[in-house]
Amino acid sequence: MRRELTIIGAVCALALAGCGGSASGTTDEPSAEAGSGSDLSVPLPEGWAQIAGTSDFSSIEVEPDLPAKVTDGTGTEVEVKDIDKIIVAGDGVASTLGALGLADNIAAAPENSTSPEGLEAPEHFEFTKETGVEGLLAMNGTLFIGDNTKRHGSVAEQFRDAGTDAVVMDDQQSQADKLKAVASYVGAEEAGEELAKTVDDQLADAAETAKDSGKQDLSIIEVTATGAGGQNAVAGTGTPGNEMIETLGYTSVGAESKLRGYSREFSNEGIVASAPDVIVMAESDYEKWGGEDGLWEAFPTLQQTPAGENSAVFVMPDAQLKYSSPELGVGAQALAEAVAKLP
Repeated sequence: MRRELTIIGAVCALALAGCGGSASGTTDEPSAEAGSGSDLSVPLPEGWAQIAGTSDFSSIEVEPDLPAKVTDGTGTEVEVKDIDKIIVAGDGVASTLGALGLADNIAAAPENSTSPEGLEAPEHFEFTKETGVEGLLAMNGTLFIGDNTKRHGSVAEQFRDAGTDAVVMDDQQSQADKLKAVASYVGAEEAGEELAKTVDDQLADAAETAKDSGKQDLSIIEVTATGAGGQNAVAGTGTPGNEMIETLGYTSVGAESKLRGYSREFSNEGIVASAPDVIVMAESDYEKWGGEDGLWEAFPTLQQTPAGENSAVFVMPDAQLKYSSPELGVGAQALAEAVAKLP
């Protein structure tokens, strides 16, 4: 049993939604398909690898059936009547809508979005305790979709009080269930089932690859530069990366350490004690840290672990690791294949 990180306190953060496509590979095999890794502005150190799978959602056809009567993650019954102007709380929701062919229905997304759908939204917003909900209400959306019951439950309630439909996804459910939830909110339940099955099949295929590799005894830590409060964090339960790691049969350092969401509550001593064999991070995190030096500055003792000493570090597209997108399945395939090739 791996030793746990020292936990200073409990904290939770955002988690998002998604699903996926087919083959996987490294950036030595570039692809124009959705899900291929983007060009990094900072070169990777020797031994590190940028890995990505490829996805194709063109076969999914959606004709929203409205009004849609749903029960959201907070247990609130909502009748969604209009999806023409959707305000999304995060990249997971945005990417799922994109896979459903509803990217044009996104009216606003967070200003720190990294998904193509979020970045291309007509309007962007900042939502914090300081900014409040007033700015979101002023955007005159027809539907708000939150992605964290604790963070967005009261936000959705204020939207409904103002006469705008609002729902919140349960951030602690499985990634497949998150996909189905978002699809149901826009009257596309059957398409959501199709997306979820695609991801589940890809995860099963990736788990078989991991099992065949004989390396399921390895432990993996996912780190991020934009966790709780926009700080350096370790991914724990409820995050897409954590579910991916555990589904593949590896040990998740974050889950073993009882972390929830993207948590800042880790210690340098605990990271050394956890002795991860592999480090994974999203492309946006690598870019924000400015490369290797920034990572070691953020997590000083991570370099002293087996993963750091052996340069077992993988950089992945945000959509395939960091948020609950429809590309999670192909991300799992890419990770399983990359770990299988480790010496």
